[in-house]
Amino acid sequence: MGTAKQEAEWDREAEKTYRLWLAGNNRSAIARSLGITREVVNRRLARARKNLGEEALADMRTDVEASLDELIRRSYGNLKSAETVAERNAVIRTIADLKMKKSKLLGLEMPAKVTLEMEKAVELLHFQGDPVWGDE
Repeated sequence: MGTAKQEAEWDREAEKTYRLWLAGNNRSAIARSLGITREVVNRRLARARKNLGEEALADMRTDVEASLDELIRRSYGNLKSAETVAERNAVIRTIADLKMKKSKLLGLEMPAKVTLEMEKAVELLHFQGDPVWGDE
């Protein structure tokens, strides 16, 4: 533990690092730009998150969700202006990826195996005859 002045300085450094991370920079880029190691970046990010506290977690989730929504909206705009099949497919993949990230953020993502098993069960239900109505 440092002095109050040192603690305040470490908090400022952690906040600066966290802002860079929120702006979309990865840990390596942050380390290079600040002239520190990735381990220091990780410690600063952990400190910033600790300083934010639990109340900020919901706010952070909302911010990330809003950011993903904006990226999805812009991607649909890019889809309209895509000129080639390759461009169109790339944008569609981007939209699918962004929607998956949003689903994961909101806890809506189901493991692929569960999804596949559910699809098989639904398929069986649709193609089996109904014994009550004599559709066997």
